[in-house]
Amino acid sequence: MYPETMIAPAVEKTTGIFHPAPLATLRPDSGAMFELYLCMPVRWGHRYILYKAADLEFTEKKRLELLENGVKTLYVREEDAGVYYEYVDRTIGQVLASEHIPPQEKSRVLYETSQSLVKSTFERPDSPLLLSTNQKVVTRTVSAIAGEPAMLRTMVSLFAFDYSLYTHSVHVSVIGSGLLLETGDYRNEDIRDIAMGYLLHDIGKSRVPSEIVRKPGLLSPWEIKQMEQHPDHGVGLMQHQEVIRPQAIEVIRTHHELMDGTGYPRHLTGTSIPLETRICSVADVFDALTSHRVYKPALTGYQACRQMLDRMSNKLDDEILHLLIHRLGPNAKRAVG
Repeated sequence: MYPETMIAPAVEKTTGIFHPAPLATLRPDSGAMFELYLCMPVRWGHRYILYKAADLEFTEKKRLELLENGVKTLYVREEDAGVYYEYVDRTIGQVLASEHIPPQEKSRVLYETSQSLVKSTFERPDSPLLLSTNQKVVTRTVSAIAGEPAMLRTMVSLFAFDYSLYTHSVHVSVIGSGLLLETGDYRNEDIRDIAMGYLLHDIGKSRVPSEIVRKPGLLSPWEIKQMEQHPDHGVGLMQHQEVIRPQAIEVIRTHHELMDGTGYPRHLTGTSIPLETRICSVADVFDALTSHRVYKPALTGYQACRQMLDRMSNKLDDEILHLLIHRLGPNAKRAVG
C-alpha cells in the first residue's frame, strides 16, 4: 500500500532502470537531494511511483511511516544512481566523524549499509558504480576498526542471528579485516583491497542456480559440482573490474582451500594457501557456525571456537584461529582453557 501521505505528487514511471535505495542507507535530514520512488507490483511487472522530489528533504517522520507500511526499500533512477551512491559514502563519513554519535550507532550504520550494498551487488555484480561504492565503505570500515580497537567487537555484537548470503559476506569482511589488522603485516590500503575479496568471496554464487544456493538440506553430487564452481564464477565476474585488485581475486579463487588439501578447487595445502585466504577461511567457518540455519542452531562464539579447535585444527591455520580468539575477547578466550 501507499503510505498515507506522499512527499511528492504521484508521478508514475514504468520504464527505465531503477536502483534499490534501502531505508538503512537513508539518514533523515541529511541532504538526500535526489528523487525517491516506491515500487508497486502490477500484473505486467513493476510500476514506480515518485515518493520524494529531489528538492525535498527525507525526514524521520517519513522513514517511520514507510516502515509502518512495510516499506523497507525505495528506488532511485539510473541517472541519479551516482548521486545516491556518493550520498551513501558521504553520510557514512559524517556519522563516523561525529563526536556525538556513540560507537554502537556508528557500527550499526556501517553494518546495515554494507549489507544493503552487498545485496544490490549480488543482484548486479557487473556494476562498476556499486563495486566502487562498496570499496569506499570497506575503506571506512577498515579505518574505523583500525582506529578503535573495540569497534570489531561492537560490530560483531550486531551480526544478524539468521544466515543470509549478504549478511555472511559482510561478517566475513569485518572479521577478516580485524584479523588482518591483528597480524600487523599489512598496510590499511592492502587490507582494504583484501577485504573487498572477503566481501565478495561468494559473489560467484550469483551464477549458481538459486534453488541450489538456497537448498536447506544436503546437496546431491551434481549439485555439489555446481556449487563448487562458484569460486571460478566469482573470478570470472570480478577479474576485469578496475576496483578489484589481484589480492582480492586470489581470495575469491581460493577461499575454499583447506590446510590438509581437502578443499577446492585446486586442493592446495598448508602455506601454499595465501595467508589472506587462510584468514578468510577462519572468518568464514566462524560465521557459519555462529549463524542459525534451517538444519542447525547457531553456536555461541565460545562454542564455535571450541569446535574449530577440536574438530578442524588440521583444516584451518592454527595461528589465525588463536588470533581470532584473542581478537574476540574474554568469551572466546575460554575456548583455549
